[in-house]
Amino acid sequence: MTAYTVSKPRSVAIWALSILLGIAFAYVATTKLTGTGNTTEYFAAIGWGQWFRYLTGLVDLVGAVLLFVPLWRFYGAIALFCSVGLGAVISLTVLHGDPTWGSPVMIVVPVILAFLTGVLVWLAHKNRSSL
Repeated sequence: MTAYTVSKPRSVAIWALSILLGIAFAYVATTKLTGTGNTTEYFAAIGWGQWFRYLTGLVDLVGAVLLFVPLWRFYGAIALFCSVGLGAVISLTVLHGDPTWGSPVMIVVPVILAFLTGVLVWLAHKNRSSL
């Protein structure tokens, strides 16, 4: 059996995405948990109550922290992908047509974050499955 080593470009990509997304989701989690940055209004527009803001803020915070722990990175990326993926779906469906929350920026940002997080899930899974 041969030892598996992660290629340098792959390792750099994993760490770069982990740092970028970790910082981004730590910020998002902070705004959700503190109710700043219009998050209370956003979650009110969804209509599911503020408990959902706290839940997604907690998922975002835990996921962001896990991105910096190599053995748990895959699970953190999965949690973040689910969180931001749901946000993208909500923006495209529930909030579609809302002049504030259904705007193109409110749709494009979660879609981009979901894509980047999905790439990290794939990279971390490929890295994990080869160990």
